[in-house]
Amino acid sequence: MVTEQRKTVCPYCGVGCGLVATTDGKRVLKLVGDPEHPANLGRLCLKGALAAQALAAPSRLGRALVRGADGALAPVAPGDAVREIATRLGRILDEHGPSAVALYLSGQLTTEAQYLANKLGKGFLRTNHVDSNSRLCMASAAAGMTLSLGADGPPLTFADIEEADAFVFIGSNAADCHPVAFDRVLRRMKTSGARAIVVDPRRTKTAAQGTMHLAVRPGTDIALLHGWLHLCVEMGVIDETFLAAHTEGWDELLPMLREYDPARVASICGITEEELRASAEIIARTERLITFWTMGVNQTTLGTFTTNAIINLHLATGRIGKPGAGPFSLTGQPNAMGGRDMGYMSHGLPGQRRVVDEAHRAEVEALWGLPSGAIGEKPGHDAVAMFDAMERGEIRALWIMGTNPAASMPNLPVVRRGLERAELVIVQDAYYPTETTRFAHVVLPGALNLEQEGTFTNSDRTISLLERVVEPPGDARPDWEWVRDVAQAMGFGAAFDFTSAGGIFREMAMMTQGRPNDQTGVDYERLRAHGPQRWPHPYAGPPRALHEGNVFATPSGKARLFARPYVAPEEQPDARYPLVLTTGRVEAHWHTRTKTGNVERLNKIDPAPYLAMSPEDARELGLVEGARVLVKSRRGEAKTVVRVTRDIGPGVVFMPMHWNDLWEPGASVNEVTTSATDPLSKEPALKRCAVAVEPLG
Repeated sequence: MVTEQRKTVCPYCGVGCGLVATTDGKRVLKLVGDPEHPANLGRLCLKGALAAQALAAPSRLGRALVRGADGALAPVAPGDAVREIATRLGRILDEHGPSAVALYLSGQLTTEAQYLANKLGKGFLRTNHVDSNSRLCMASAAAGMTLSLGADGPPLTFADIEEADAFVFIGSNAADCHPVAFDRVLRRMKTSGARAIVVDPRRTKTAAQGTMHLAVRPGTDIALLHGWLHLCVEMGVIDETFLAAHTEGWDELLPMLREYDPARVASICGITEEELRASAEIIARTERLITFWTMGVNQTTLGTFTTNAIINLHLATGRIGKPGAGPFSLTGQPNAMGGRDMGYMSHGLPGQRRVVDEAHRAEVEALWGLPSGAIGEKPGHDAVAMFDAMERGEIRALWIMGTNPAASMPNLPVVRRGLERAELVIVQDAYYPTETTRFAHVVLPGALNLEQEGTFTNSDRTISLLERVVEPPGDARPDWEWVRDVAQAMGFGAAFDFTSAGGIFREMAMMTQGRPNDQTGVDYERLRAHGPQRWPHPYAGPPRALHEGNVFATPSGKARLFARPYVAPEEQPDARYPLVLTTGRVEAHWHTRTKTGNVERLNKIDPAPYLAMSPEDARELGLVEGARVLVKSRRGEAKTVVRVTRDIGPGVVFMPMHWNDLWEPGASVNEVTTSATDPLSKEPALKRCAVAVEPLG
C-alpha cells in the first residue's frame, strides 16, 4: 500500500492547529499534530485528534436534495440543484429586488468560499444582507479592536505566551474551548511562575487551574476592568510617556475612572474588595501581561465597550506592542478571522473595508469590475435582524452555508417562524439532517477540511493551507464550487471563472493590498514551501508586526482609549424569572454537534445536556441531581435535567449550547436566550437572560 502525508488544519476552534494526515488516497490512516505549525507545535486536543472520525459519519451528506411537490426532499443531480437555485433566486430578484435575498455564512468555511460568497452577494446579487455566524461570537471583539486600534486582529501571537509573566482570562474558558493554547499557558505558569487571573461566573476548568478566580456576576466585566484601571492609577503604574506618544482619549477616560472606586466595583461585580485589590496588584505589578477574552465578553450587550476597556488597560499601562504583552481575542471558529478579513459580515467588504465608506465601495467595485454604485451604501441586516426580516416576509430567499441557525441563533421561536415563511431556503452543509435542513427547499452537500483545498486564518492572524487528503463522499464538493456554479448559472460567468481554490486566493490577496490585513506576499506556493504565514505580509518585503512601531491603523495613527460606562443589563431577574442563565461550551463538543456528535469517544465524555445550578438554588426549588426541569424565559421554554454543583454560585444557572432539536424537541438553550444585541456590533447577548426553573412532568 502506497501512503503519503498531507498537511491540513483542525476544523474546530480558532487556535487553528496544524494537522498531518497519513492517507492511502481513500482513507485517513493516521492524524497527528503538525510539529512545524506555529499555533500548536505538534500538540492537539482530543477533538482535533479525532477529527477524521467525523468524515465517515452516517449523517454525512453525499447528494444534493430538492424539495418536491409532495413536500419531501429527494436526491437530484448536482446540475439540477444548481439550476433550481439559479432559477428561483433569479425569479425572487426580478419580482422583489435584491433586498429580498440574503446569505448566511460561517467561520467554518474556507476563506476562499467566504470570499466568493460575499462577492456573489454584495457585488452581483447586489444585496448587503450577507452576514455570518461570526456575528454570534466575534462581532464585538472585531468592532472593539477596530475602534481602539484601527484594525480587526490581535497584535499578539501564540508565541507571546512563552514571554508573558501574567495572564487574564475574562469570559474565556480556554481550558475547554481553546485547550492547546491553554496548555501553553499552563506550561508557562509551571516553568516561570507566571500567574493567571480567571474572571468567570463559574468555576470552570480554566478557573480551577488559575492563580485566582473572580466569580463575577454575568455582564459586569466592564465594571471590573474599570476598577482595575482605577487601581492602576492609584498605584502609579500608568505609562504617561506611552499615552502621550501613541494614544488619544486618556483625558476623557481618566475622569470616568474615578467613578469606579473599589467599593462600587465590588458591589456591581459581586466580589469582595479584597479580591479586587489582590487581582489588581497582580495586573499592576506585572511587566508582561496578556489578556485573553472570548464569548463571555463578546456575547453581551456591552461586548464592544468591554473590548475597548480591555484594550484601555493595556494602552494605559504601556503593555502592548512588546513581547508577551497585549490584548488577545481568542477566535471561536477555525476561520472566523479569514471571514472577517474578507468582509463576510453585513457591514464589511474584503480587506477589512466598510460598506458605509464611499471610497471603500469604489475600490471594491473597481477590483470586481462593477459599475460605480453597484454596491449598496448601507449595511445589510445582521444575523438577528435577518431572521426578524424573514419573519416579516421582507427577506424571501436565504442561502445558509456551513452553519445551523435553527439551533445556534438566539430566540429560536422567531428564527423558526422566519425560515418557515421564506420562499427559498438553501442549506449547504456536510451533514444531514440538521435542525436547519428541516426548513430547506434545496440542500447542497459540502466537503469537510480533510476533503478540500483552501486556507484558514486563525486567532493570531496565521494563514494556513489545507491540503486535500481524501475525496469527499458522493456529489459533495468544496463550498466555493457550489457558489461558482450558481453564479455562472445566473450569468455572472467571467467574474466567477475559477478552476481552483488557489486562483481565488490570488484574487483575495489582491483585495488586501495596502490594507491593515495585507496578504499580497502570500500565495499557495509560499504556503507549501515555507508553511503558515501571518499577516500583515505585503508583497514587497517580509511579514510585519501588526501596529509596528506603535503606529496604529487609525486616522491619526494613534490608538484610541474610550470612556465606556458600565450599564446594567436591561433584562433583570424578577419574581417571575428569578435566576440568571448563562451559556457556553463543554470540552468534548463543538457548536451544534453535527461533527462531534458522531464521535463515540467524545459522546462518552460529555454524553447529554444539563442545567448546572448551585445546591442552594436546587434546595430552594426542591430539585435534586438528575431532575427533569423546564427552563422558562420571556421568550420560550427549554427542557433539560439538573446538575447540582458548587462550581456555580446562587442565583446563576448554566446550560451548554450543543444539544438541540435532534437530541430532543425543546432541548436547546436558545429556546430561551434573548435576541437583544450590542448596539455597535449587533452581537446578541447570548450569555445572559432571566429565567425560571420548574419541575417537568
